[in-house]
Amino acid sequence: MFGDASVDSSTDKPRKQIASALLTPVEILSKPKPAYSEDARARKIEGEVLIEMQFGASGQARVLRIVRGLGHGLDENAAAAASGIRFRPATRDGAAVDSAAIVHIVFQIAN
Repeated sequence: MFGDASVDSSTDKPRKQIASALLTPVEILSKPKPAYSEDARARKIEGEVLIEMQFGASGQARVLRIVRGLGHGLDENAAAAASGIRFRPATRDGAAVDSAAIVHIVFQIAN
C-alpha cells in the first residue's frame, strides 16, 4: 500500500504530486474443508497443498495451478475445495479488482 507522495523544496519551484492507488487485499471469508482421499488416508499422508488462485473482482475464485502437491488424490481434492472459497475481492481506490494469491490447504488426519 502506498500513500500520496510529494516532492517539496523550499524554493519557488512548482510542487509535484505523485498519486498512487489505495489497494486493499482480498479477504477470505470461508474456506471449505477438503475431502481426504481413501488412498491418502490409508497411507497416512499429511501435509499442505499450495495452490495459486485468482480471486476475481466478480467474486469467482479460480485455481490457476498447483504450486506444491501431495499426490494420492489430495491435490485434486484441495483444488475442488479451493474453488469453493468465499471471499471479498481486493479493491483499488474502492473498486473491486482481480488479484492472485497462494492458498495453503492443510491435510491432517485427526487422531
